[in-house]
Amino acid sequence: MIDIIGVYDEYIAKKNNLHQKKRYEGFEKYFHASSSGMCMRKHYFSHVANVESKPFDKDTLRLFRLGDIVHGDIQDALSEYAKNNGTKIFIEKEIEIPEVNVRGFLDIIVADDDALYDIKTCNSFKWKGIFGRYPDPNPSVNYNLQLGTYAWWYEEEHKKKIKKLALIYYNKDKSSIREKQINVRYINEAKDYWRDLNKRFKKGNPAIELGVAPVYKWECNKKYCGFFEVCGGGLKSEGDDL
Repeated sequence: MIDIIGVYDEYIAKKNNLHQKKRYEGFEKYFHASSSGMCMRKHYFSHVANVESKPFDKDTLRLFRLGDIVHGDIQDALSEYAKNNGTKIFIEKEIEIPEVNVRGFLDIIVADDDALYDIKTCNSFKWKGIFGRYPDPNPSVNYNLQLGTYAWWYEEEHKKKIKKLALIYYNKDKSSIREKQINVRYINEAKDYWRDLNKRFKKGNPAIELGVAPVYKWECNKKYCGFFEVCGGGLKSEGDDL
């Protein structure tokens, strides 16, 4: 009997591998804009020491695939809109910031508005933390810094100021979709993050230190970090030996 789930998992694993190869092969030394504001040791292992990351499990790859489908649908809709309305919209624009050795792919540029958008899928728990009645008072800002990184490139490339930064959130549990505008101050914060990272790397791999490596406690997790073991188990509880 055919194992339908196994066939599907093999299919999406192959698609993910091809996607990663197409985007990043030959550019291994570049830091990824999509990892802005994240653990600096993770950047070091991946792009300086060239340590191979532990493969993602099947559940995670399915979540990635769902995100890819949502991205594709929104971007296709905008491309069609642009053709019919003459609006200048750019999709999946490759960007590079040589000063800090960063490269990435910008989801949506609406050039007529000097506006940048990034698409994110999330679960209902995170959704409530963003849009709920009682928002998370200390949210992770890595997505904001990612947009700030893209805006840094845009302002340097086009010699003009960004007028709007926004994240498009898609709730994968309820299929709700909302926009959240991001403060342009994250442009300067992104510059500070990447310049600090490059400065630290001149001295080698940063020590384990909450707020830097990792930036957030949740990053030090076998599920989320492919370098958890090589890092020595990451962040320890207070009182443990590092």
